[in-house]
Amino acid sequence: MKKLFSYLILFLLGSFALAQESNLVPDYDSLNKTALNHLVNLINIDTAQPEPKEILAQRYIYKNLIDNKIDWQIFRVEKPRANLIATLKSTAQTPQKPLILIAHLDTAPIADNWQTPPTQALIKDDKVFGLGASDAKNYAAINLTILTWLKQNNIPLNRDIIFVFSADEEAASQKGLKFLFDKYPQELNAGYALNEGGGLIKYEEGKNFFLVEGASKMYMDILLSTLGEEGHSATASSSENAIYKLSQALQTIEQHPQEPILNDWTKNFFKQIYPLQDDDAKTTINMLLGNDEKLAKQAAKIIMEDDFLKTQFVNTITPSIISSGSESNLIESKASAVLNCRLLPWTNPETFFENLNNLFAEDETIILSILEKPEEPFPQPNIEEDDFFKSIKNSVEKTFPDTLTLQSLNPASSESEILRRHGIITYGIGPLINAGQGGPHQSNENIALEDFYQQLKLTLNIVLDFAKQKE
Repeated sequence: MKKLFSYLILFLLGSFALAQESNLVPDYDSLNKTALNHLVNLINIDTAQPEPKEILAQRYIYKNLIDNKIDWQIFRVEKPRANLIATLKSTAQTPQKPLILIAHLDTAPIADNWQTPPTQALIKDDKVFGLGASDAKNYAAINLTILTWLKQNNIPLNRDIIFVFSADEEAASQKGLKFLFDKYPQELNAGYALNEGGGLIKYEEGKNFFLVEGASKMYMDILLSTLGEEGHSATASSSENAIYKLSQALQTIEQHPQEPILNDWTKNFFKQIYPLQDDDAKTTINMLLGNDEKLAKQAAKIIMEDDFLKTQFVNTITPSIISSGSESNLIESKASAVLNCRLLPWTNPETFFENLNNLFAEDETIILSILEKPEEPFPQPNIEEDDFFKSIKNSVEKTFPDTLTLQSLNPASSESEILRRHGIITYGIGPLINAGQGGPHQSNENIALEDFYQQLKLTLNIVLDFAKQKE
């Protein structure tokens, strides 16, 4: 009986300790310092494409995991190109579907015109400068901070949390997430995922909104080629110059803008942003969503003047690479341009290409061909609010009071497409979206300390709201 009583006391003490830990209030001063230290250290490790050697950053991560007695595994196609997975197990009797937190460790190639060493973190003017500061070593630093904090404080979880630090995202994830799903799908058996994408937009005083990436556009590259006559630059005919023809063909594309496509998703998006608009903008949205087709087209033209809003309901075509001759005094017989196209998820790529090709149907000297085509079927967005999105909304409101949360289309691409293809409900968040200099893939990439700390707080709020066992 005495031994049984001792066991009972130990059990009650353990239960009391667990209850105390489950009510733990995060010490954000300490968490901010930890996350900033991780961000600085990760920036100082060069993982820039085209030869990122992510294993160098993974070593930093797994040393922290070893210090915190957290199990981890490395998966790689080749020695330098490493992915790391660490899982915190649920303490619930009936665990819910696991949650993935993912961040990639490779960065874009080093751009020109950096004013500071890109792979040496610099804290200046309350900002952190360095390659990956906003894409995506900030996410990796935050996820590592949350992983170790959850472990240190024995936070009871209602679901497994799978932390993925991936490779090769900036080069289509062939050595990263695609490789993991091909070879080790059991390690990524989850129902939900939180990734990069989206962020806070300060619209007007008291009219902020938070974009959550709920879908992405399809990536498609098309080669536009023009044929002419080769010759010496001193005597060549301008009418048969392939470069002139290419210029005219690009102008033709510009003069035939893509038509806006309205469906339930885009209508819902504009309905959500409606309350934040002034009277003129509300009138424009009413026209867009009304039954008068002529007025809707007029409204669309007005809205398309905003670069971001345009991406939400229009397929875009952007010339990105122009090529022809290599000698200044010689005219080549061929010129070409790569057209980088970002297609709405509900667009048929074949029909899109056919319509573009029809612009030049009567000119045999203009040839279009597909360089890269989206894999189909493409993951479609879901307008309905699932439990995970509701947790994100709750957490945005907690972190940024009086801020509207809405789903949006990511005009770019990310690993989220791969996760969605495997049936994982995936959303993207991020820090303040700054349209100025120093953003992702730009020289002098940086993140404001305040925005980084708010991103940390939001991410932890989401994790606690969605994955912590309720009292």
